[in-house]
Amino acid sequence: MIKAKNNRPNKDKQGNNTQDKEAAYNVKNGSDGMRKTTYGFKAHINVEEDGYIKRYDFTAGNVHDSQVFESLLTGQEKEAYADSAYKSQKRDESLKSKRVENRILERAYRNKPLTEKQKRKNQQISITRSIVERTFGVLKQHHGMANTRYLGIARNKARLGLMCIAHNLKRAMLLHRSSIQCT
Repeated sequence: MIKAKNNRPNKDKQGNNTQDKEAAYNVKNGSDGMRKTTYGFKAHINVEEDGYIKRYDFTAGNVHDSQVFESLLTGQEKEAYADSAYKSQKRDESLKSKRVENRILERAYRNKPLTEKQKRKNQQISITRSIVERTFGVLKQHHGMANTRYLGIARNKARLGLMCIAHNLKRAMLLHRSSIQCT
């Protein structure tokens, strides 16, 4: 989640709402058990194993992550890693028809907890999937993605695109340096 520039419902001098009209509320249960409400946007990214961002999308905060899954695929993937929010039988069948190895985390359902085998599989998948979370952390901490700078989706999506380019350039330099030091 990315907070909108104008995320509080204030009024201007004419009495108009100053909130970003293209943003939306997102409610999520935090790790502390408390519900967290954020008014803003969501960034969605497709990251390679070496940390390069291949595709990105930017939506209102109320859009579920699974709704942009297909648009993030390039068609060149051999494997697809994602968290359990993306899990569905339809998606499993779609990936199978495209000959993409399904590495989406298993999810527990009411009165049907995960088996030990599913838990082990999730742990193995999480090692590779953590690259995406690390990339989000870098974008938020070093490139200012925690808050939007502009009003509207279009401008903020363009800003995210520039952040992704900057991230890929920085990542390329780091990988290049490490390859030189190894030889």
